[in-house]
Amino acid sequence: YGHLSLNSIKNLHEGDLVRKGEVIAEFGIPFENGQWPPHLHFQIIKDMQGMKGDYPGVCRYSEREKYLDNSPNADLILNMMRHALPG
Repeated sequence: YGHLSLNSIKNLHEGDLVRKGEVIAEFGIPFENGQWPPHLHFQIIKDMQGMKGDYPGVCRYSEREKYLDNSPNADLILNMMRHALPG
């Protein structure tokens, strides 16, 4: 997740179990979240590649395949597209 309140994530740890419906954090104020309005990122990352606390949300086109492989479509878990597509 990105752009969260620093206070609300201080007790979160890698590998923590998160239950459906559980509140895990709050949006950060602009000062601490990069001056962004409230919004949420949900991203699956198979390998953090030695990074801690942050992972690129964009990349060069030449690195596209590497990042697509390491960050599969989050809808595999969220299953939101079934609500967006007709049929």
